[in-house]
Amino acid sequence: MQTLHNSFDEVRHTSRIFRSMVLLMASMLLLSCASPGSANRPLQLLSGSAPVYPRALISRAVSGQVTLGYDVTAQGTVVNIRVVASEPSGLFDATAVQAVSSWVFRPQQRDGKFEAVEGLESTLTFRAP
Repeated sequence: MQTLHNSFDEVRHTSRIFRSMVLLMASMLLLSCASPGSANRPLQLLSGSAPVYPRALISRAVSGQVTLGYDVTAQGTVVNIRVVASEPSGLFDATAVQAVSSWVFRPQQRDGKFEAVEGLESTLTFRAP
């Protein structure tokens, strides 16, 4: 009976050591992900306005969409906004550009350094209210 009790104590002790090692390894892994030198994060939208349906078009109940191209700086601001496609042509362009110009991003990060991202596209859809 004493041998069985000792074996149980050894298993319990080994189990505690194993759990401690797993927790330590998990903590080290999380720490390495959070260290500034190895941080890699994709571009992330933080804030900005949605497009506002133009008041002048409400009575006409027109729907459409605008595809905009743009770049995001290493500071997270949107620059170089351009209309790529628009249907119906020209009706929603200004409202779409105004909305996208208000967007603020958390910049893309590689190896702890913020980077600009070029050549992004977003399509904004407009439906009559």
